Amino acid sequence: MVAKNNSNKSLLKDAIADINKELSRLSKERSGFKRQITGLDSSVTNARTMEEQLKKKIAGLLEKEARLSKRKSNTQTKIDKLSDKLNKIGKIKSEMSDV
Repeated sequence: MVAKNNSNKSLLKDAIADINKELSRLSKERSGFKRQITGLDSSVTNARTMEEQLKKKIAGLLEKEARLSKRKSNTQTKIDKLSDKLNKIGKIKSEMSDV
């Protein structure tokens, strides 16, 4: 009976040791997952920050593009007016040389 009790105690000790090893392994695995989550959170935060910066840059570029487009349009209008004036001057010169 004593041998049976010792055998049962030994089996229980082994079972408890196995459970403790498994708990330790699971704890390490959980810690690893927590580190990964922290890293992912950081990556997501960095990505969001970068996205906001890029959105601001795009908005600035769109404003600049609009200003340049307006400037181009105004310049083209001036060129057209100048071209008309040069054509008129050329026509007047031609008429004067005919006279």
